[in-house]
Amino acid sequence: MDKKWADKELFSLIQKGDSLAFRYLFDTYADVLFNYGLKITPNKELIKDSIQEVFRSIWEKRAQINIQHSLKYYLFTMFRRELIRKLKQNRTTPLNGHEEGFDVSIESKIILDETQQASREELQYAIKQLTPRQKEIVFLRYYENLQYEEIEEIMSLNPNSLYKLLSAAIKRLRNQFHSGKDEKFKKN
Repeated sequence: MDKKWADKELFSLIQKGDSLAFRYLFDTYADVLFNYGLKITPNKELIKDSIQEVFRSIWEKRAQINIQHSLKYYLFTMFRRELIRKLKQNRTTPLNGHEEGFDVSIESKIILDETQQASREELQYAIKQLTPRQKEIVFLRYYENLQYEEIEEIMSLNPNSLYKLLSAAIKRLRNQFHSGKDEKFKKN
């Protein structure tokens, strides 16, 4: 079954008031959105509140919503906007590079093509060196497999800025990862 077709069918059921379809949508995406939120802020309560607000809004406005792209894209866009809005309201919570929330087994997908012998510790160290925006773009592109156009809209970037940011993140990962390997060999 085509993913976009399944999304349309699922959202059609939600628009008709099917609470089981809505629950399926929540169960499918709540954890993914939570992990994405951790790339933006360490405030778990704010992330949870934003997720709840997004799903509440979807349920209340389901009849008026017209999804142009995929459901996943729509959810990521709404969630990011809501989280940023809440962060601006609550200036005590900084946008930062909180390192927790990155699952090493997922990060290894980025490096595998270039380095077959990567260890989890080296990879974790390399990820921790990225800026928050670099972590965010890497997460969206490589973990959530979003298209460049979708990432541009979610992160409010133009194409040139997106490619520069992603390129800088990959370059930084390579440099950090390889420098970590060199340090390990020096110790042995």
